[in-house]
Amino acid sequence: MKKEFYRFRRINSLIGEFEELENQSIYFAEPESLNDPMEGFRDMYWRGDFIVWRNLFRHYLLCLERLCSLLIISGEEYPITTAHMPVFSGEEDFPTPMYQELFVNITNKFFDNESLIKLIESISKRTTPVRRDELFFYLRNIHSYALEVIYSEYERSGLIPERDNRNSEADKPIRDLLSRDFIGILEKSLLESGGDEKIANAMFSAHHHSNLQMDLIYRFNGNIDSDKKNRNLVIIEFPKEYISQLEKLVFPDWYTACFMSECKSSSVWGHNGDNHSGACLIFNADVINEKFFLKLKGRNGYSSTSGPTYGFRNRMFYPIDYIQGYGQIDFFRMLGRLPIPKLNSMWYSLNGALSECADDMIKSEDSWRENYWENFYRDVTVKSKDWSYENEHRLILASSLDSFSDPKDRSLNYEFSSLKGIIFGIKTTTEDKLKVIKIIEKKCRETDRDDFKFYQANYSPEEKCITYSEMSLLSFKKEV
Repeated sequence: MKKEFYRFRRINSLIGEFEELENQSIYFAEPESLNDPMEGFRDMYWRGDFIVWRNLFRHYLLCLERLCSLLIISGEEYPITTAHMPVFSGEEDFPTPMYQELFVNITNKFFDNESLIKLIESISKRTTPVRRDELFFYLRNIHSYALEVIYSEYERSGLIPERDNRNSEADKPIRDLLSRDFIGILEKSLLESGGDEKIANAMFSAHHHSNLQMDLIYRFNGNIDSDKKNRNLVIIEFPKEYISQLEKLVFPDWYTACFMSECKSSSVWGHNGDNHSGACLIFNADVINEKFFLKLKGRNGYSSTSGPTYGFRNRMFYPIDYIQGYGQIDFFRMLGRLPIPKLNSMWYSLNGALSECADDMIKSEDSWRENYWENFYRDVTVKSKDWSYENEHRLILASSLDSFSDPKDRSLNYEFSSLKGIIFGIKTTTEDKLKVIKIIEKKCRETDRDDFKFYQANYSPEEKCITYSEMSLLSFKKEV
């Protein structure tokens, strides 16, 4: 039993630059290149005990210190980017004992501040989840102090000259939060409202919105030199960018190949079919236990002698769930990208004590893993109802053990027998059609196949949608 799925392609991808038809290849794209800017969005929140919160602030300090050191070395000569943040690293990963000792000194001085410790304790006792905007608020308030600690230790160690202007009031924002009992008042308001977290969300969202506006004003007025991109990343933009990078610790990068369960939508032909001048490939999927699969060849392992190995395996079609809203992810309990020893040392332990956030993993790692991957696939197969006209299904390429960051590793090959036919768009040129037909003829001759179908798309006044008709005169007979 077979099930048909449709894949719309631009002519340039099919027979031009990428030669997908000739190579029988399916390209898995990164989410950032897809048409929905909300692809893969997760409603991340932070909720945990003092151990994980203190470790988060230590991790923040570690990532910030790395960029500070790069800024000292390169200035504005070489670009510093968010990719330079060592989000997967811990204190044991420093390249030299001297560098490690430097960071230990920075960490000790950072956490010697009683106001900071009290703030972390208060955050750890929050009764509603801390979401992105609230986390940004706290990080922004401790950022100046973190910078001052780092640079003062650089100065003490002779890594930079003595500074004329030291920020002796760098921790004032932290002390102000405590003196105003900011979190206590917030908790009181939440208690009076029955624990409705909309109050907290609205307040921190308003703060973030104001911060964005002030940043634009400062840049517009020249208070911030936009040409000093490296400095701005470290001094101004770091808290926001850190949160984005932090989420990489949860799930692996993923890539997708998009298919549709029907091909009647003019909008789909317009957006995905190169404004009706492309083509739509019809694939026959295998049905196994009421689920649909396409057999693709890709990298499936490594040999100690010959390097990467390749082979065919079934890839499942995941139907897109068109809903309002996005799945919630508990950051501290979904840290799936780190080996367990590093996870424990970096996030779940402090002075011999273990965080409660590790309980689920300790209780049953298998159950935790099952829940982890359920959440992963849930979030990469969700789109808002605005996109429901697409009727999309997708193949997913992801691995916690392998990387597919190189585009050539994301081009997988299908068996020619899986390709049932091709539908030409309303505006597909005769020249392009002939190129496609010539490639298919060659493949049919090579595989002794005579059942390949060509179709022409048209607008149907009766059905008021795009339909297609078989071009039955185009056929390739088996050679006798």
